[in-house]
Amino acid sequence: MGLSGVVRRYKFHLRRRFGRPSEKRVLDVGSGHRPHDDATHLVDLLPEDNSERGKPIQRVGLPLLLATVEALPFKDKMFDYVYASHVLEHTVDPAAACKELMRIARAGYIETPSPFYEQGYNYPNPNRGWSFHRWFVYIGEGDTLTFEPKTSQTIDEFCDCRHGQFIKKVYQSVGDLNRVHRVLPRECNYTVLHWEDKFKFAVKIKQGNQTRC
Repeated sequence: MGLSGVVRRYKFHLRRRFGRPSEKRVLDVGSGHRPHDDATHLVDLLPEDNSERGKPIQRVGLPLLLATVEALPFKDKMFDYVYASHVLEHTVDPAAACKELMRIARAGYIETPSPFYEQGYNYPNPNRGWSFHRWFVYIGEGDTLTFEPKTSQTIDEFCDCRHGQFIKKVYQSVGDLNRVHRVLPRECNYTVLHWEDKFKFAVKIKQGNQTRC
């Protein structure tokens, strides 16, 4: 599923939950060069620096506040919905970021690259990977949004489980990220969380061999 499919699924979830988006406050955190169509407010950081986004930032006639996801300048539950797509893998403090999303909104959508995608983008050339992504993000036990540090060591460590080792063999045999990700199911490429009221999260410090699944 491409980006258009992601947007359609998000819109469906939003409208099913709240009805007409035009009647609600919707915040897009890290709106970047492609703000969400249903957003009423935008937040981003460093508007003149495009090193961590694909293209120059777009304002599309909406209020744009400069802030970090760890410290959002809004009142509690000010928004009906918050959209945070490909943001949390950049944060310096995942715990603070998650708490802020739950504080300022009643529900939301979170999406990041999956650990497999992060590792695949890095393979086989370590200089190719998203060096500005700080975390592997995945859904852990009990539907917990889980963060593990992404380092020069962990980027090369595929999950020890049979699924992780299978993906590693696929990368080794194909050697082309785009070809691999076109055939993998969406859940292999992206970590996605729809939440209402609150969600569980955990920030792990890696110790010993990689066991991420």
